[in-house]
Amino acid sequence: MRTFRLIVHQNVTGWFLLPGKADERFIYNVRIIRNGGYSTRGVDVVQESDPGVCFTCTCSFKKPEKESTPRIDIRQRLDLRKEFSAVLRDKQPHEHEEMPGVDAPWYWEFSKRNGGYTDPFPGLHLHKVDMDLYNNPKASDGLDHRNLKYYSVRGDMPAVGEDANIHLCAHLYASDRNSLFVISNHLGVGNDYSQMGSLSHTVIFHGTAEELDMIDRKTGGARWFCQEAWTGGARQGRGTHQSRMWADDGLHIATSLQDGMLRLRTEGQEGKPGFSPEAMIRQLESRTRVKEKL
Repeated sequence: MRTFRLIVHQNVTGWFLLPGKADERFIYNVRIIRNGGYSTRGVDVVQESDPGVCFTCTCSFKKPEKESTPRIDIRQRLDLRKEFSAVLRDKQPHEHEEMPGVDAPWYWEFSKRNGGYTDPFPGLHLHKVDMDLYNNPKASDGLDHRNLKYYSVRGDMPAVGEDANIHLCAHLYASDRNSLFVISNHLGVGNDYSQMGSLSHTVIFHGTAEELDMIDRKTGGARWFCQEAWTGGARQGRGTHQSRMWADDGLHIATSLQDGMLRLRTEGQEGKPGFSPEAMIRQLESRTRVKEKL
């Protein structure tokens, strides 16, 4: 049996089919679709109490090009501080406000009432830029508004030569954090949704493993990357989240596109249990009470 070392995770598209149960383990069934210069894997995810597939995806892996191979290497670069000077100014990434557990007005209010509490996000530091000075002068429909999120890894990481794909997983993890709230916030929905959830999510990586390294190998410290996100609009109970992900030197390293469900509530309606603002507030308050007893 031949063994293939999948060096660079090129892109992934996943479909979210059923809600997952946080108190049960997820079982990943991986199948080989193709091996070669471009290798493809299919992944189906189930849980112990339910044989139904709750998540499925296809992952494509590409081996690095040989140095002797003729190629085109033209990519976008963006000077973030110049493009978004009105909001970035002289602040460093970690000086922006820590990203809330849920990026919605009701959560901000809940956080204020509970001493600034926010759900910690495992694995990554995430800081959200206050974009009001940039977005407010824009058109009122929200389609040209932008959301900036800085992220870096918590703790150490293996060298990219040892495990490049774990670094790409960190970027993939960051790409989906609070993504659908960009749609509701930019389109002025705020708390007026009854149900929200990911339907599909695609991430395409453009950089080499070294360009996607989460660690600055010269200093040993974590590198800060930035996700620039916006929405293409919403219709028929669905909306799109789009983003470009930038390295600390302004290099475009990844692109994402997410299709999400976004349903508005009618007057007096609370929304689907577990997905509405009211249900999530109750969950957070219950969790807070449990922590106070510990």
